[in-house]
Amino acid sequence: MLKKFRPFAELSLVEWKRTRPRVGLVLTVAILLLIAPGAAADEFVPGQPFDPNQIVFPVVGSPVTFIDDFYQPRSGGRTHGATDIMTNGIKGWPVVAAADGVVTWIGTTCCYLALDHGGGYETWYIHLNNDTPGTDDGLGWGLAVTEGTVVTQGQLIGWVGDSGNAEWVGPHLHFEIRLNDVPINPYTYLLAAPHLSAPGGVAVTPAVNTFTDDDGNPHEANIEILFANGITVGCGAGLYCPLAPITRGQIALFIDRLLDLPAATGDHYDDDNGSIYEAAANSITQSGIGFGCGDRAYCPEEGLRRDEMAELLTRTFGLAPATTDYFTDDDSSGFEAAINALYQAGITIGCDPDDPGLYCPSRILTRDEMATFFVRAMDL
Repeated sequence: MLKKFRPFAELSLVEWKRTRPRVGLVLTVAILLLIAPGAAADEFVPGQPFDPNQIVFPVVGSPVTFIDDFYQPRSGGRTHGATDIMTNGIKGWPVVAAADGVVTWIGTTCCYLALDHGGGYETWYIHLNNDTPGTDDGLGWGLAVTEGTVVTQGQLIGWVGDSGNAEWVGPHLHFEIRLNDVPINPYTYLLAAPHLSAPGGVAVTPAVNTFTDDDGNPHEANIEILFANGITVGCGAGLYCPLAPITRGQIALFIDRLLDLPAATGDHYDDDNGSIYEAAANSITQSGIGFGCGDRAYCPEEGLRRDEMAELLTRTFGLAPATTDYFTDDDSSGFEAAINALYQAGITIGCDPDDPGLYCPSRILTRDEMATFFVRAMDL
């Protein structure tokens, strides 16, 4: 997987902010001394049984972005047993206990912890801060409690960060609810949870959905992930235009910026002269990623087919070749090997939920499908 990438707005491209916005964390000894530790306990016995419908939102700050990404596929065959709460590139927002509990384990090298709420319920808080304020050095400490500390609902327990495998994704809190060590989907509980104005503070109104034209779209969750990671700002006026097609020129420009490729030294195509996509088409071709549509032709204004997207993703992310033929409708495609590699990597499951043997290789790729492809490829 790529370590760093440059974001885009698909139809409206934006420049990558190499230095993400940050807020300073107050992690000095003086501040830590002001955090009153609770009493240690071997087993937490709550006054009332834990109810996930009664949790408070675990991140203090606004705006936040989160979607129903529970059980989404991740690289290596993993599934995501949590909801990721994105903080728009900002580290240091307070993380609070979603309910009364006791700290049962913490990361030995920073930065994650679990709270036991009794009755078999736990909440997990992962990717807490591990950086010195104002840096990305990995030398900080983002925990405000120690193992065995009894905490109350809304109490400060740490700060949002990008530790672990979130380093190149962006600051966020990976929040889990577990019952008898089995993750349950926290999304609906987070939607209803009151937001606090400060640790131990009063409730405020939660954030709303980002785009108005993707509600109910099967790719909505991944569209929101792209937005939360600064990769898309939509197509304007609060819209994402999920069903709009992607052109070959647009994908060239995106990949060129994604990889920050060097300028090409030659002109590979004759049909893109004067096009805003000419430089990008030449760059991705010279790098061995891009390819034309005919003899010295790139066809920058033509729609990008799904099989072409498979080839581009395979080359961009260096996907391993597959040993299995997963689809029945791609035998005549020149990019069949890339399509199978895409499936093997967990980036595609085909084009028809009722027929897993179909990939629809010749169909033009749409913006919503593209969101899912890149979220999975970049393991967001």
